[in-house]
Amino acid sequence: MNSLLNVESNSYSALFREYEPQLYNIRSHILHFYDNIKDRDLSTIAESNLEELYEIFSELDELGHLDVDSTMCEFVLHDPAIRALLPAVHSSYSSYFSLHEIQLARKILNYENPWEVLESFPLYPRYENLINVHFQNSSHAKVLVFIGCGPLPITLLLFSKLYGIRCIGIDIDPEAVALAKSCVKHFGLEKDISIIEGNENMLSELEWDAVLVAALAEPKPRIFQNLHTIIKKKKSENGKPISVCYRNYTGMRQLFYWPVLPEHTRGFRKINEIRPSCGVNNTLVFLECE
Repeated sequence: MNSLLNVESNSYSALFREYEPQLYNIRSHILHFYDNIKDRDLSTIAESNLEELYEIFSELDELGHLDVDSTMCEFVLHDPAIRALLPAVHSSYSSYFSLHEIQLARKILNYENPWEVLESFPLYPRYENLINVHFQNSSHAKVLVFIGCGPLPITLLLFSKLYGIRCIGIDIDPEAVALAKSCVKHFGLEKDISIIEGNENMLSELEWDAVLVAALAEPKPRIFQNLHTIIKKKKSENGKPISVCYRNYTGMRQLFYWPVLPEHTRGFRKINEIRPSCGVNNTLVFLECE
């Protein structure tokens, strides 16, 4: 995103004056959000009051969902005051995402009817919409591998429940893996969903025909490089098509987390990109191996 850098100084000044009031308002909200999180222990809040955690991050969520044009978005993401805070904001969002999944997973494990608890989760409709869009725009896989499945693999639960797809979740965090396994068993889906501890290199030991990379999975350059090597070998062995998709943050949602950059996915060709709608946070990007 660098088109602003190519605008002549007079035109830039005129643009800035036009967008300055909205930029000032957005900057104020980001500064307020940062002040609200910088000295707080998010894990303690998550354990004592999950609703309070959601409330804290609702301000960031609202900013990410603002309906602004691409020029306004560039001004926001290039604003020096905002850029200085982005590393801390991104780090807090990553922690928030993990913490709320852990606490929700523990809550689900304490109830006899897990689907009832999950479907009452305020963000559940977003997950369902994201899975529906993904399924409708991809080749229908028999076995989907999700890199970075986390402690509560909602994505895998929904792919299995809604579309009967066999799923494998991979995560490097042993605690997340243990919790995810417990959740899958509690939902009665242990025959349909496997959870494995490790990284993307595990794919070379598994049978699968589709892979999904989580938006928060890191490090992206290594993940895609290893994926490319594994897929090239897999295609040379059986010649079957392989579906590759990653979740990304685009537009104002880059306030949530670092986006995937073109250099991260060298060796792949983008075949489709679906921007979020209906409150969803992730852009879905579909690739094929060159």
